[in-house]
Amino acid sequence: MVLGKGIRGRCKTLGASAIGGLLLVGLAIQMESSPPMSRACASEETPSYAGFREIDPAKRQFIVVGDTQSTSHWEFWRERNDRQRRLVIDEITRREPVFVVHLGDLTTRGGSEKHWREFDELHKTLREKRVPYFPLLGNHEFYGDNQRVLEFYFSRFPHLEKRRWYSFEWKNIGLILLDANFSDLNAEQTQEQERWYLSELEKFDRDGRIDHILVFCHEPPYTNSRVIGPSERSKVYFAEPFLRFRKTSLFFSGHSHSYERFEVDGKFFIVSGGGGGPRHRLTIDPKERRYQDLYPGPEVRFVHFCEVEIGEKILSFRVVRLEGDETFSVVDPLTIPKPMPSPEKTP
Repeated sequence: MVLGKGIRGRCKTLGASAIGGLLLVGLAIQMESSPPMSRACASEETPSYAGFREIDPAKRQFIVVGDTQSTSHWEFWRERNDRQRRLVIDEITRREPVFVVHLGDLTTRGGSEKHWREFDELHKTLREKRVPYFPLLGNHEFYGDNQRVLEFYFSRFPHLEKRRWYSFEWKNIGLILLDANFSDLNAEQTQEQERWYLSELEKFDRDGRIDHILVFCHEPPYTNSRVIGPSERSKVYFAEPFLRFRKTSLFFSGHSHSYERFEVDGKFFIVSGGGGGPRHRLTIDPKERRYQDLYPGPEVRFVHFCEVEIGEKILSFRVVRLEGDETFSVVDPLTIPKPMPSPEKTP
């Protein structure tokens, strides 16, 4: 184991109703970010989530989920998926995976103790079952004072040992979790992560016990979202090195609140931001979209999570979709065979 924004608009004269609306928005933001006043709440012990030591070697599948944040009060025009989010977390808990990987945006405001308590309440049963939880930092985690944000984050996940990027092995898989918050990383941290990432890719690619390398980050190198664009830095720093290695199989990202699947040079890039945040519209017209999405879905897709299962010679991937009747179904299944040996190692 190795542990290694804005609103565009035109200026207009504000009437009384508009000013009142702005005051309400400001009050909502203040309420969301203000620390609780109750001594009882302030004295509550921070809950801790299971980590590496609790991984059950007998289990064969893990779950990937992203963007479970609630809709902010000031985003009054966007959908609220509070019930759907609860159903997703309850279904993940019911399946009792070997572990959960969270792709970032665990909360709406990472600097809000109130929002972290809501996250803890949502995950109470999963935490009590000691299901290991491996998150990475999303952009919403940095809404607030960075020091306060990281204190809330690392106090819940002490197994990360205050590392913003890390890796670990599970069976014949090497997993690498990265920090795509480049605006919150200084030049030295960016270079340190880049060197470390290349070293981990090389290490896993050389390791005869590892058949597949999976990479996870928050901001996607490829997406057709109409709300957020693809991250050029995720593409340069993370995706391009990923494409150079033989054993790399799946690259997961979130941030786009939808589901997309792309194939580049025979490797799959999954966008899975369907954990309950307000869903994004996608550009699906082949003449207008940036990239060819292999999933033929509509502009607005479903709340979901992903499940990965390991077999003796294959890696199985599937999307677990929340239906309108609050049941779950499997869509877009994918089977990835063990990569062929490199030519120089062929007898």
